[in-house]
Amino acid sequence: MAGMLSKRADRALETTDFLGSYLLQALGNAYNPIDNPKGIVNLGTVENKTCEDLWIKKIGELAPLIADKMSLYYCNFSGFEFLRRNIGTFLARKLDLPKPLDPQEIVLQDGVTGILNAAALAIGDEGDTILCVTPSFGRFRNDIEDVAGVRFYEVPMFEERDKGDAAEFHLNVIEKYYRKAIDEGHNVRGLILCNPQNPTGKVYSKQEVGTLLKFCARKKIHILVDEIFALSCHEKTKFTSVLQCDIPDPSRTHFMWGFSKDLSLSGFRCGMLYSKNARLINHLRKSSAYGTISAPTQIMLNAIISDTEWLDRVYLPTYRKRLQENLEFIRGWLKRHSIPFYCGSAGGFIWVNLTKFLPKKTYEEELALFERLLKGGLYICPGKEMFSPYPGWFRITFSVQKDRLAEGLRRIENKILSTWL
Repeated sequence: MAGMLSKRADRALETTDFLGSYLLQALGNAYNPIDNPKGIVNLGTVENKTCEDLWIKKIGELAPLIADKMSLYYCNFSGFEFLRRNIGTFLARKLDLPKPLDPQEIVLQDGVTGILNAAALAIGDEGDTILCVTPSFGRFRNDIEDVAGVRFYEVPMFEERDKGDAAEFHLNVIEKYYRKAIDEGHNVRGLILCNPQNPTGKVYSKQEVGTLLKFCARKKIHILVDEIFALSCHEKTKFTSVLQCDIPDPSRTHFMWGFSKDLSLSGFRCGMLYSKNARLINHLRKSSAYGTISAPTQIMLNAIISDTEWLDRVYLPTYRKRLQENLEFIRGWLKRHSIPFYCGSAGGFIWVNLTKFLPKKTYEEELALFERLLKGGLYICPGKEMFSPYPGWFRITFSVQKDRLAEGLRRIENKILSTWL
């Protein structure tokens, strides 16, 4: 059937969506201790389920708000101005910014995935290249390649070690891979940085981020900074947003955040991009017609983001307490079983080294171990899908209900440890 679809569509179909296809299996047979005890425990998807009880109550209280005629009709495709204004105020408070973000410099679309796709379309032509510091969120590649046709180029930061800093920042490595891409004929248009970093939880320092900003300014390339885990730091870690840094090239520096992780609302599909580049913002406003957030959703999100007392006194303290408890639980389990891991300072996941369970230390063995666990009822994310240069690393999500976490770890014991020891 060659030629029936566009070259762009054919190219996207040739790429296996590993996370999507295996995730569908996990979602279609989800574990429930009562209704489906033999189902799959999902410790692979990074969703924040630690405060499900709080959110169900909160959303129930807010539901009457959408019984408003404003919910019935078309709205501003790029987000109600009152929601953009309140998000700008909320982030300024939480990120210690001197003043609220200008709502005219914010665009909202249906998730950070949608925002990144739209940004790639705006800053790169088909065949252009965007660098990405890796390991990273596996779907970044899909976000810029599937629709925009912009090429994803890995810049590996990962050092293979059992402990210490598994995502140590090396500017010389970025310089090296930038030159390598140029020598290979790539037209490099930008760089993606996820901070806090997924999958390691690494929190980059102000100095490190500043160094990268200067590099991008020198090369005159855009930098897309994804801070979707900015409020998910644990152990009293100090997080520095790119918006707190001295930005040498404001027109090529773009900040992204969303409600999915820090605020547990992945199903609400709301992501934002903030930029001083008026032409980029105007383009994203036009493209927002293809990724508009529904009016009822925006009304509820506005009520949530405006309720600072509930967020500050109820949700955020509870979330961080439960996140810390789950982190201590999984770290203790890993130590008891002598499994090496790297634990960054943020996020609801931990970077685990299962290399000793791979007889041949290959990606094929990594996939075989993943499938063995999946068959045993556990879904976690293999490192290859996070662009890890070394087989055997896996990302395990711990920002779930405590009983789910315990059950998932028990299944690792049953499917790996019991046969390996």
